Amino acid sequence: MEEPQTPIPIDNMAEESETTIPDDESSYSTVTPESLNDDTKPIIVDESDFQGPVIDFYKNKNILMTGATGFVGKAILWKLIQALRQEIGSIYILVRSGSIKRSKIGKPEERLRNEIFNNKAFLILRRMMGKSTFDSIVKNKIIPIAGDIISPDLSMTEFDREKITENVNVVIHCAATLNYNERLDLALETNTLGTLRMMDLADECKHMEAFVHMSLAYTDPNIPDGHIQERVYPMKVGDPEELLTEIVDLELQDIPKMTQRILAYYPNTYTFTKSLTEHLIMKRVDLNRIEEAQGGKAQWPVAIVRATQVGAGAFEPLPGWVDGVTGANGAIFLMGKGIQALQPDMGELLADIVPVDYLVRTILGSAAFMTLPGYRFLLPYNEVLADGDDTDSIIVPNIQYFPYIYQVSASGFNRTTWCSAYNAVRSYWHRNTKLVLPSAEEYFVPNRSLFKAKFFMKYHLPQSISSVTSAISNVGGGGGKNAASSDANATNRTIEVASRVAESVQPFLRHRWIFDHQNVQQMEKDMSNDTQFSLGEYKYIDWETYMINFAFGVHAYVSQSPPAGLRNITVPAGWACALYLQPGSTAHSIIDKQIESVIFSVSDIQKRTDRMLQELIASLEKPGQELKDKKKMEEWVNDFDASLDDWCHDDSDILKDTKKMTHLGHWVNRSDSHEEHIRIEVLNDKRVGQSIRQIIETSGVPQKTVVGESLKILQRMKERTQLPYIWSAGAFLNTLFKRLFSSLRINELDIAKLKEKIQEKNVVYVPVSKTIIDQLLVWYICLRYKLPVPAIVCDEALALLGPISDILRISGAYFVRRDLASRSPLNTAVAAAYTEVLLKEHGALSMVVERARSRTGRLQTAYHDGLINMVIDGTLGKNQSPSPPHSPQPSTPTQKLSPLPTPTGSFSSLSVKKETVFVPVNITYEKIPELRTLIDQVLDQKPRSLTINSTFLRPSATLADRAATKENGIIEQGKYGRAFIGFGKPISVRDTVKEASLPVNTNKRLSTIAVRDEDTIADFVVRKIQRGQHEAAVVSPVSLVAATLLFGRVTSGITLGKINKHVTWLREEISERGISIDWQHDEDVATIVSYSLNLLDARNNVTMDGKRVTEHTIIRVVEHADNVMDLSYMASQLIEIFLPEALFAVVYLSGTVKKMTKKELYAHFTFLVRLFKHEFIYPWSREEKFNTLLEWFVRKNLLLKNEEGLYTKVVTIENNEAEYTRVCLLASFVYPTLDAYWITSCSLSALRDLPYMPRKIVPVLSQWIAAHLITGRRTVYREVLSTEASQNAVDNFLAIGFIDAVHPKTKLSPDAQILLLELGVTTNEDLVMVSSRNIEANESATDVHESENILLNLADIASLCHEIEKYRFVTDNVNLRSNAQVFDKCQNQIRSILRADQSYATQHGMNLDKDEDQMIQLVYSLKAASSTPILSDDGSGKHSRRVSQAYNLKSS
Repeated sequence: MEEPQTPIPIDNMAEESETTIPDDESSYSTVTPESLNDDTKPIIVDESDFQGPVIDFYKNKNILMTGATGFVGKAILWKLIQALRQEIGSIYILVRSGSIKRSKIGKPEERLRNEIFNNKAFLILRRMMGKSTFDSIVKNKIIPIAGDIISPDLSMTEFDREKITENVNVVIHCAATLNYNERLDLALETNTLGTLRMMDLADECKHMEAFVHMSLAYTDPNIPDGHIQERVYPMKVGDPEELLTEIVDLELQDIPKMTQRILAYYPNTYTFTKSLTEHLIMKRVDLNRIEEAQGGKAQWPVAIVRATQVGAGAFEPLPGWVDGVTGANGAIFLMGKGIQALQPDMGELLADIVPVDYLVRTILGSAAFMTLPGYRFLLPYNEVLADGDDTDSIIVPNIQYFPYIYQVSASGFNRTTWCSAYNAVRSYWHRNTKLVLPSAEEYFVPNRSLFKAKFFMKYHLPQSISSVTSAISNVGGGGGKNAASSDANATNRTIEVASRVAESVQPFLRHRWIFDHQNVQQMEKDMSNDTQFSLGEYKYIDWETYMINFAFGVHAYVSQSPPAGLRNITVPAGWACALYLQPGSTAHSIIDKQIESVIFSVSDIQKRTDRMLQELIASLEKPGQELKDKKKMEEWVNDFDASLDDWCHDDSDILKDTKKMTHLGHWVNRSDSHEEHIRIEVLNDKRVGQSIRQIIETSGVPQKTVVGESLKILQRMKERTQLPYIWSAGAFLNTLFKRLFSSLRINELDIAKLKEKIQEKNVVYVPVSKTIIDQLLVWYICLRYKLPVPAIVCDEALALLGPISDILRISGAYFVRRDLASRSPLNTAVAAAYTEVLLKEHGALSMVVERARSRTGRLQTAYHDGLINMVIDGTLGKNQSPSPPHSPQPSTPTQKLSPLPTPTGSFSSLSVKKETVFVPVNITYEKIPELRTLIDQVLDQKPRSLTINSTFLRPSATLADRAATKENGIIEQGKYGRAFIGFGKPISVRDTVKEASLPVNTNKRLSTIAVRDEDTIADFVVRKIQRGQHEAAVVSPVSLVAATLLFGRVTSGITLGKINKHVTWLREEISERGISIDWQHDEDVATIVSYSLNLLDARNNVTMDGKRVTEHTIIRVVEHADNVMDLSYMASQLIEIFLPEALFAVVYLSGTVKKMTKKELYAHFTFLVRLFKHEFIYPWSREEKFNTLLEWFVRKNLLLKNEEGLYTKVVTIENNEAEYTRVCLLASFVYPTLDAYWITSCSLSALRDLPYMPRKIVPVLSQWIAAHLITGRRTVYREVLSTEASQNAVDNFLAIGFIDAVHPKTKLSPDAQILLLELGVTTNEDLVMVSSRNIEANESATDVHESENILLNLADIASLCHEIEKYRFVTDNVNLRSNAQVFDKCQNQIRSILRADQSYATQHGMNLDKDEDQMIQLVYSLKAASSTPILSDDGSGKHSRRVSQAYNLKSS
């Protein structure tokens, strides 16, 4: 199976940016280029965490290490540096030198740099400790010693040998041959004689305190099942010393015969030599004891540490970190390749895997707690136990056993089986790649005689390790001539090595051994208070997470050329993934189960679900298209009905256990009379009654008719779901979200706090409105985590969207007409009454406060349609009649109203007024299905026709089209990346209403938009909700990369090194603000950037110089409007977080700042805040935020305050490029919006020649002007083509009094109105005209703060345009002077399209006055310009609505 394709060749990015070092022999301690960590701040640590007996032992101790370039050796060195930091003594690393005989392995210092300190574990440690601290330790404390343990004198110079013998206190010997089937004499030289030589060297050391030998727990497969003692077992092949002498004296031709003799008892030479070494250590210790007893040199402590299969790090150096294919790494690597690494009947056996960090702590701890043995000790040879004897009985009290033996195995942990381990590995590869591996049931089958061949043919996998190794050995030696063949050859070599490692331990894995570990247990007690070395956290290891991390580590660190941007799928501590729950979690068996059908097979159900998923996802990506395909719609309806039918007739009885379904509210026990009760309650609502009376009084319509109309409205509106439908929706959404997202993450503490705070309360969830599925995501999370599951309040428009509407209905949605202009008072009353009844009866609702989905990805201003008021009224409960209503007084002498139905006792609970809380919800998407549609709307374009010729497609095709695979259009799983759900603090309705009534909060100027009197309290509530949404945000690093890419446009591109720098800095700023960001400490910036570029479709949206990607590679955004808007949408989250900083940065960089007072600075800041009040949400106090920012800029030495209180801009690009660039980066977040407002103000120059024009046409005119300004290089921001920003600009210009809106019928003749209708402008849409510049209607002159003087002193729209110009980004003074005349040039440009030989009105035979005629001509010209057919490459005329094509805008 192929691994996922990466969009850009960044395979070597890490090599160039974060994992390579300068090739400087004189400074091997320099680990990374200067550019990497200049801006990276070390992690601040608590000194109390670095105290304990082990740290005290190693302080200033000098250590000699062997095997430091190996897996365990690297981990030991990492731990020593991390735990001891500057208090570490000298660490001498014995390493083979490549300077002899032209060896290619390199000199010792080069090997340390290339093989150790360039390892990701050490790079991350360097970042965490700080560059200077880490480099100082490496340079001064880590000392390479050239040597070789196979040489009798260790090949060390006299100088080095003397240095070691004079200084070393501890020897940690990990070196061994990695070849399990090494030739006997060579294995003996390394594993046995090498160890004895190291002991000889230790004997020479004058200050020797401990010697630790790394051994093997798996040596003799003939030991019977049961307890393995902390003892040395006899060698049945012969006496150890005699064997050593015999093998050393062998001639070369006699070695095979001796090998055959040994292999009769041991599976390979590696295990034999390891066992022999332990015996010889015992002999050596026994001789030293005799010497000491005779008054000679005292025996120094010796520890033998045995491990079973060493696996990836559980916590350190990084979760899942591995190096090479030793230990268990080989088996896990093979599993990930689909190779049978374990025998079929081993599934339920113990997976005896030891995390390398656990082993490292044991190794280092053993030296710390050993004491001098003296000469009165027992050698730890094994003892034969009688049946029934406990292993503790062999321990003789007060008797010292020496050497110390530590057995490190999974016996000390909570256990897991190979089957569970394989399931986790399979889960990783399934979720993070396209690789499909067999299930555990298929992988581990006791009887495979007939099944085996079929199974491996089905999955196209090798049948066994032996088949792999034989296949590899038969591969021809042609040699790869390209990168692909080179990678394939390297992969084959890795598979071969891994296969041999896995095969070598096969004889041991079947045994049911229990490794005694009393010495390790005692060490665990001794180290219990040592934070850095405690073993307690490993006792109850989460094996599911560990094995997934293990699989990731193998994928990232062992596999050849892993995908760029590869990230792990495990969630950080405190977080959970709602889609893939941990084993043992409260998984909802109903959501996760496979439905049982009485009609359809499991295969049929799976195919049906796949069809439904494809259809629904297509409806999200290309809305409206599914309604045109009647066959597809018919297929959807049939599948949907069949699915519901299956759930309604499920025979498993799982839906009958309703005791655990209290979070489902009234859907659990919905009685037959429920509908009648709802009708009665709604009709008895005072608002409905009042509306009915009003209609009867004003129109004379019979009461029965009006009541009937009320019931029709209710019938269209209400939700109609039931319990089986709820679980059907939950199961389908679970499958849907797994298909859309790779992960759906939520903070577990948020859930716990929320459950606590909403007990005995009604709940209204208010998610941000970004996509159609926002509320379904919240609904699903509530169902998954047993929060009150809400009825979803939707706009009526969502009832007509095909598949998604069907899912909304069965999820409990009810549909309200949100458009105030088209909603009748009776409709409003019924909606309010039904909302109140549902809130009280069901207890949970979900609604959005925005008018529609955000087309920019940012929080939007609220749309006051009365929904919030309905909840407030429902909570305060003043509209339900507690008793049968009396007949109202007749409106006329001849007409009486009949009494309405009376509610029955079953609704008596409604009289109890429960508190209601709003729960703000923020959803962060890395990518959304509807992005293409939203971008089309922002650019005011029609969706691209499905039949359009491919030559018309923009450089990056639609997201929907690009995402489909070649396999029948099946949607790639998880292609929209990760999604994050953040819950804000619940907001009490009653408390907030009281707070809103306080005098300090009644000023409507606190709102960013105009608010009606009846919505004042609701607006206060909404602002509090949106503040909660803002605070609940989780930042995706994709937004950081998108914003940085857009920033690079100003300089025609940005290097990859600078992207890394900016992204790192932004991350640190976000973290300092206490905002959650999806970037773990073990993830480097190169990985994050690569991952983000993948999601941003970098192959199509950016260009890169050169074939090889390095730090200096320049990346440029493809300057096409659609591409830019894609990136702008993804960067929008960052704008919300840094908005105040961005506004202040714009002020700082503007020409207005030279020397000014705090008041003047505040006035400029206020001008921008007020200018964008319809564009952005401000969940902060303007004055407080300004003071904070001013202090921040002063603290960073960007502003200097003199004695007179004046502030001076200090930093420029010449004197501090780094800080100046950061300010520019912040300002770039709002520069495109600023330009859009500037261009909109320029387009309003038309009002100098026209007394009025349609409000609807202003964004189109602005787009037309923008196209010309882009062509003329007056702006570099293609975001100005967005009609969204220009519409918001018009709204704000109206609000602050630069233009006025009037109704067309008051200004236009009937003929002009008819022509406008023909051109698509209705007579209900306002005209805009020049204003007399009055202050906002809701403000008086005395209310205006002096900080707003800039805005109020502007005379007209032209002066506003020139004022905005002062804040725009300009590259030079020439452009500044030219731009000052743009307003007048735009007016001339507009005049040019008003001139026509024969106007549009004249062509239609209508004689209008000049003003009307020119206005109609303007509308016609703009419509015609944006509808111009574009010639494709083949010369055929096609109607393309792409903005950049319509205005001939290509990348410039």
